[in-house]
Amino acid sequence: MKKYLLSILLAFVTAGVGAQNIKVTKFGRLERDMTANTHGTQKLDQNGEKAALIKIQAPDRGFTFNGGSLGIVASEEHDGEIWLYVPRRAKRLTIQHKDYGVLREYFYPVPIDGARTYEMYLDIGIGRYVTINAERANSTIYIDGERVGQSPINHKYLNYGRHTVRALKDRYEGETSFIITTEDDPGLRLINVEQRDMSDHFGDVTVNVENKAEIWFEGKNVGNGSWQTQLREGSYTVETRKVDCDPEKTSFTVVAKTNNIVQAAPPTPHTGRLSLYTRPRNAVATINGTDPIDLTESHTLPIGTYQINLSRKGYVSKSGLEYKVNHNQTTRDTITLERVQYIKSQAFYFGAGYTFRSLGGITALAGVTYRNFDFQVSYTFGLGKSDDVPWYSTDGNDTYLSTISYKRSTLAFKLGYQFVLTERIGIVPQLGYEIERLSGTVENGTNLYGDGAAANCLSFGAKLLYAPLERLYIFANPAYSVGISKDDNFERIADNSDISAGGFMMTLGAIFNF
Repeated sequence: MKKYLLSILLAFVTAGVGAQNIKVTKFGRLERDMTANTHGTQKLDQNGEKAALIKIQAPDRGFTFNGGSLGIVASEEHDGEIWLYVPRRAKRLTIQHKDYGVLREYFYPVPIDGARTYEMYLDIGIGRYVTINAERANSTIYIDGERVGQSPINHKYLNYGRHTVRALKDRYEGETSFIITTEDDPGLRLINVEQRDMSDHFGDVTVNVENKAEIWFEGKNVGNGSWQTQLREGSYTVETRKVDCDPEKTSFTVVAKTNNIVQAAPPTPHTGRLSLYTRPRNAVATINGTDPIDLTESHTLPIGTYQINLSRKGYVSKSGLEYKVNHNQTTRDTITLERVQYIKSQAFYFGAGYTFRSLGGITALAGVTYRNFDFQVSYTFGLGKSDDVPWYSTDGNDTYLSTISYKRSTLAFKLGYQFVLTERIGIVPQLGYEIERLSGTVENGTNLYGDGAAANCLSFGAKLLYAPLERLYIFANPAYSVGISKDDNFERIADNSDISAGGFMMTLGAIFNF
C-alpha cells in the first residue's frame, strides 16, 4: 500500500516538473507511406514544391509549431495524430503548448525530403507510450475501465501511475495491472495480456423488442427486433432506437449457464396532439378507417398522417379528411358538417308509380332538377280496359263490323319549379304536354279498328314530395289535362264510349334521386 501511494505521489510530482519538458521520443521516415506524394493529401510549399509530411503522435491537442526561416506549410488535426507539412530541406522545429511548455529548435535527426512522410512521437513529460497486445487477435481492450479499441493498441500514451488493462474476445478474457514511473525505460513499453477460457461464467442471451426496433449494445447496432449472443455473468444495458422515437434503455442481469430472455422496452414514439372541433359537436368520428375517436377532446397520437371520417344523422358525412400530427405540436381544425339536403335543388332522378284515372296504369318517370327548375319525362303503361266499343260501317248502311276494347298509354313532358316547404317536404307546380295513344283488342268480330288512335293534351298539376331518406322521395302527383287535338279515330271512339282525352289523374309512387 505504501508503495502504491508513493507511486501516485511520484506521478504528480513528475507531472508538474514535466509540464515544461516536451521531448521527441522517436523520429524517422516512413518508407512505405505515400501520403505526402498522393493527390488529395499532398501539399505544395511557397516555392511550388511538394512538402514533406510529419505525422505527429501526441498525447494531447493544442500544440503550435514554428519552422524557423523556412516556415510551416500547413498543420491539420487527424484521428489520433497531427499532420504537419514542412518544406523540404527543413532543419529544425520549435514545439509549444500552453500547458506543457516549449521544445525549442528541435533538429531533425534525418534529412527532410519533399514528398516524403515522416513519423514523430512527442512526450509531454507526464507518462510513457505503451503498446498493448492480447493473446487473441482483435480482442476488445479496456484501460482503466474505458474501452479504447481492439488489440493491438499501438503507442497509447498513459500517465504515470497504476493502470489496469482488460482484454475480451468471445469467451476468453484476461486482466493485468502495471505501474508507469519516471524510472521506466523512455522507449516504448510493451504490455501483453494473457487470456483464459471463461465459458463457465457465460450465459446465452436473447434480447427481443417490439416493432423491429434497432437494438444497440456498447455503442453498436447489434440487431433489429431480436439479438442473440453470449455474455459474461453480470449486469448490462441495451438501448432500443427507431426513427421518430425517443430511445429507451433496458438493464438486465446475465446468469451463467442459463438461457437469459430479455424483453427490452421499445422506443417511445414521438407524439403530437390532434384537436378537432366539429359543428355540430356530437359527430360520430373514426380514425384510419374503423377505430372510433371522441373529438370532443384532444388526443395525443404518434406522429404521422391520419384520416378522419365524420357522420351525424341529418348531416352530410365527410370521409378521408387528412391531418398530419407533428412532434410536440398540436394540429387544430374546425369542421362544419352541412345538413342533408333532402329536397335537392340539383339532382337526377327516376322512379315509378301508379296513375289513378280512367284507363289508368303504371307510370315510369325520369327527370333532372337544376337550380330548382324541374324537367320530367314519364310514360304510363295503360292497364285499365275501356267499355266495349262497337264499330259500324260509314257507308250509310250502318253495317256492324266489330267490337273493340281499348287501353290508354300516355307520354308526358312536364316542366316545373321546385319549392322547399320544410326540410323534407317540397312541391313542384308543373305545366305539361301529353300524347295519349289507344291500343285496341278485338272483343267480337274479325277486324281491329281504331288501334293507335291519338290525342294531344295540356296538363296542369303539382308534384308533392316527401323525403323519408336522403335519396328517396315519396310523391303524389295530382294533375288535370285538357285535350287540345284528336285524330279522327280517337274522336270517333270518344263519341261512342266512355273514353275522353285528358281529365283528372293522380299518380302515387317513389323516386330515387342522385
